[in-house]
Amino acid sequence: MSDKTESSSVESSGQGASSIDAETPNPRQSGETEVDGNREEISSEFAPTELIERPEVALEDVSGDIPTCTGRGKDTAAVRGYNTERLANAVFDTWFKFLTYRDDPWYDTFAEGSHEITFRIESKSCVYRYPSGPYGRFRIWKHHHDEFVSMARSWPLETEFLYFFCVYTIEDGGEREVGKLVVPAERVDEVLDSWTARDHPTMGESHARDISWHQLLKRLGVPKTMFEEQPIIDLTDGVPTGE
Repeated sequence: MSDKTESSSVESSGQGASSIDAETPNPRQSGETEVDGNREEISSEFAPTELIERPEVALEDVSGDIPTCTGRGKDTAAVRGYNTERLANAVFDTWFKFLTYRDDPWYDTFAEGSHEITFRIESKSCVYRYPSGPYGRFRIWKHHHDEFVSMARSWPLETEFLYFFCVYTIEDGGEREVGKLVVPAERVDEVLDSWTARDHPTMGESHARDISWHQLLKRLGVPKTMFEEQPIIDLTDGVPTGE
């Protein structure tokens, strides 16, 4: 997001969470399994939809200037946050065109797809565990999130509003992906609570939610083992049908 430098300080210190996340899962029903080409066997409710072109691309594959990305994070994000935007660029539909869309600071990337739809994508990343031991956390700013969800609920056109989450470890000085997840903004909104006031160098006092990736998975009903073993977890419904 546009203020990933703030979340970077949370990742490195492990401090700043509003409270210890309650371990209260909200599981979904198990689905059937499918095998699609080079995609591994995965429960159909979590399997990549036609929006995901290259699920096998991982965070460690993003290096140097490949792939390029012109989202907001190119100018505002810490390196790891920007790499997550670039990863989103790499795994989505190859017809997508990712663009900077500066008028709306509550998401990172505007994308034009090949299915006569557009996408607004907010990318988030966090470390697997902090050096002090707790699971890493995603920081979500309330005023940005509220605007993002409000747009998702009221937008009249064929547009998807998505969060793209990535969890990584640090090995030999570089990032190695643990897992990645794409989720509709409205679905994320259903599992957030306990907003806490934070000081921010440019936004002043703002409310945010620090939620561990482990707790986010539980609340979304995604098994931790599946998240770590599968190339991507896709909780979207794929290309909107307009029906």
